Amino acid sequence: MGGYNDDEDGHTSYLTSVERYDPVTNAWEAVAPMATARDYHAVTVLDGKLYAVGGGNDDVDDLSTVERYDPATNAWEEVAPMMEARVLLAAAALDGKLYVVGGVT
Repeated sequence: MGGYNDDEDGHTSYLTSVERYDPVTNAWEAVAPMATARDYHAVTVLDGKLYAVGGGNDDVDDLSTVERYDPATNAWEEVAPMMEARVLLAAAALDGKLYVVGGVT
């Protein structure tokens, strides 16, 4: 999910795309894109939902935004932002809570 592409002219475009792998069919498929393009972000799963946390893009070097993907509805929604914007961070879920650590601000 997310990331960036550099074209032949050196222009960088940041991605909102998300792909899902099905090991039963051994195939990838596109799912709903994130609202915010991001790279150097963290991703984790909490209560069956996928969270994309922080990162950066062409508009904002460091993001504090957090998005949650619900596979049952194939939709993303923004949740409360982090207190501090950061890239190159790590995320984990433990006891029903989402934790972020490290990164660069």
